[in-house]
Amino acid sequence: MDKEYAKHLMGIYKDKVLHERMKRRLEYFERVFKRDNDKRLFAELAFCICTPQTKARSGAAAIIDLYNNNLLFKGSAEKVANILIKHVRFHNMKAENIVLARKLYFPNEKFVLKDRINEALKNDTMVELRNELAKEVKGYGLKEASHFLRNIGFGQKIAILDRHIMRVMDKLSILPEGMTPKTSLTKNNYLQCESNLVEYSKSEKIPMEYLDFVFWYDATNDIFK
Repeated sequence: MDKEYAKHLMGIYKDKVLHERMKRRLEYFERVFKRDNDKRLFAELAFCICTPQTKARSGAAAIIDLYNNNLLFKGSAEKVANILIKHVRFHNMKAENIVLARKLYFPNEKFVLKDRINEALKNDTMVELRNELAKEVKGYGLKEASHFLRNIGFGQKIAILDRHIMRVMDKLSILPEGMTPKTSLTKNNYLQCESNLVEYSKSEKIPMEYLDFVFWYDATNDIFK
């Protein structure tokens, strides 16, 4: 491990201003599931459909635009795509996936995943639920399913992996043997990287939900979602 770089990352985590920003974001995420309504939960599900190969802020802008045009909960795939094209890549495919997700997980404006999330919380099986969502939600992989669960307050045991995070892992020399930041994130590779991050989180005493923010801030100089 690059101890100097690890020290730099610890400095980000312990910086009073940055730490407070991270803490506020995580508290906000926790409130999404505990206090917000089903529409808000579906909006997060849809946001994570928008994010692949698109900046998070652009994905968020797309969801806000859909909401403001009364298309997030009722719009056809064609109308949704006409909004998404202004914000995200692969707008047609993502529009179809949002409409399908609405049909499967938001019938009659009821977020049906809520019971499964509560069950996973009760049984400490959030990682297993993440793996299921990665298979079930069209447009999701392990990253998007992890992102969704983190954004509703359940990022304690999972990693949101992409090229930015893998580059930080590479600098720390904690990528699994034989992997580089350009290595394809198959399921097996993803889980190996995640396992290494969990070990790093424990050794450095930086909680996983904070670690993503620390790595992301180091890579992009931003704290968002």
